[in-house]
Amino acid sequence: MLAVGCTLLVALLAAPAVALVLGSCRALEVANGTVTSLPGATVTLICPRKEAAGNVTIHWVYSGSQNRKWTTMGNTLVLRAVQLSDTGNYLCFLDDHLVGTVPLLVDVPPEEPKLSCFRKNPLVNAICEWHPSNTPSPTTKAVLFAKKVNSTNGKSDFQVPCQYSQQLKSFSCQVEILEGDKVYHIVSLCVANSVGSKSSHNVAFQSLKMVQPDPPANLVVSAIPGRPRWLKVSWQDPESWDPSFYLLQFELRYRPVWSKTFTVWPLPVAQHQCVIHDAFRGVKHVVQIRGKEEFDLGQWSEWSPEVTGTPWIEPRTTPAGILWNSTQVSVEDHDNREDQYRSSTEATSVLAPVQESSSVSLPTFLVAGGSLAFGLLLCVFIILRLKKKWKSQAMKESKMTSPPPPPYSLGPLKPTFLLVPLLAPSGSHNSSGSDSTVSHSCLGVRDTQSPYDNSNRDYLFPR
Repeated sequence: MLAVGCTLLVALLAAPAVALVLGSCRALEVANGTVTSLPGATVTLICPRKEAAGNVTIHWVYSGSQNRKWTTMGNTLVLRAVQLSDTGNYLCFLDDHLVGTVPLLVDVPPEEPKLSCFRKNPLVNAICEWHPSNTPSPTTKAVLFAKKVNSTNGKSDFQVPCQYSQQLKSFSCQVEILEGDKVYHIVSLCVANSVGSKSSHNVAFQSLKMVQPDPPANLVVSAIPGRPRWLKVSWQDPESWDPSFYLLQFELRYRPVWSKTFTVWPLPVAQHQCVIHDAFRGVKHVVQIRGKEEFDLGQWSEWSPEVTGTPWIEPRTTPAGILWNSTQVSVEDHDNREDQYRSSTEATSVLAPVQESSSVSLPTFLVAGGSLAFGLLLCVFIILRLKKKWKSQAMKESKMTSPPPPPYSLGPLKPTFLLVPLLAPSGSHNSSGSDSTVSHSCLGVRDTQSPYDNSNRDYLFPR
């Protein structure tokens, strides 16, 4: 249905101009006997009664001012270079008797209207208006000719009267549209008075696509204490928007006052505040915002009026006895590090809701703690191993340098029987090796069946 409507609308707009005439736009009719004229023209007024015919003296009086009087020979009065102020009734007298009245209307033909139509809310009617460059004459009237392209109910052609607002200096008229209606309209504004008429170009629109909200209201930009690069921005929906059924999405743009380029950021639906994180320190910024229906129906609103704001500036001196807050000091160091990596020509921006979160996450903390504990355990293990090795070497050196043991007392000699194996094992040691084994066995009791060395008790009981 939408594709059919678009095709039909394009066909109508591409048709000849005659096919797009929505109504007859003609000058307004005036009462019988009224003389009409343009400003600056010469006008001849004729006294209407037969008594004034011939070569008689006629006295003329302007109804607007008794000070304006004329006397003519005959029933004609000639006025040169008439102006708008000459509009009124002219009375002609013969021998102090009223013979007749001649109305004069001096008017300016209307200028060609430039029509625009819009809807500020999906729940309201469409408004078509025109702002003339000059104030129109009191007799100027305007009417809107309209045609529904793909309508199945009601009349497809209709007219809507338009009213002139002295306060707004514009003609405006309403086109009734039901909620959710997707009808295409073609409209044209006819402006006419007694001396002429003009018609605007045809304007086509679709009921939903023409929705355009007013700019967001009450935009406020403020600094955040302790944050030299942050700006808090808040705003409200326009009064003409009803958020009960339709919400707005927003776009925010900002720039330093010395820059001509804006940074533009889209915002979530129904969000009415945010924080700029990359403002320049101590620099005034220009901020604007605009809105659009949450499901992209219609068009973006105009940008709101510019509002300026400057981030928080650190005081130059600190009062005696007052210490800086550690949070503020860490924020300063963090901001200084950010400045080192910030480009001088391009600014990258981060917009976030008014909410602060911890800079270190739990997983990061656990990984860092585990790494530190592992490193400490490794150091302790290495130290213990080195200590054991050093003590073992020290014991060996002390045994080699210690004096020989005192001689034993000689007792009565007894025969000693020595059992010598007939065949020595292939892997047996020489006599020197056996002596060495005996000497070492004196250092402590050693279990030949145990695979562990119990002689070195410093290993289990360090001193």
